[in-house]
Amino acid sequence: MMAEQTRLPDRQGKIDIYPECQSGRTGVTIIGTPEGLRYLSRLLDFLADYDQDGSDAPAETREHLHLHPLLQLGKHSCEVELCRADAKGTGELPSFMQ
Repeated sequence: MMAEQTRLPDRQGKIDIYPECQSGRTGVTIIGTPEGLRYLSRLLDFLADYDQDGSDAPAETREHLHLHPLLQLGKHSCEVELCRADAKGTGELPSFMQ
């Protein structure tokens, strides 16, 4: 597991991430205080810098984080997954990204 290698950033500020449908189009809103937006940025940096090859995860897996309402996110949020695209050991991207 990722947190075994490095401690995740502590939650700071307020951040909500949720889908919205307007005029028949679906989008995603990310809204937060400056501290909350910096917290999200630190989570993204953590994931981008994570040493997948040094983890116990099986080859060809992708590291990811789950963000949950009332834990990492505000109560208005939906469940959010942040995922590395490059697979451990191969660097292969999902077919939809090629």
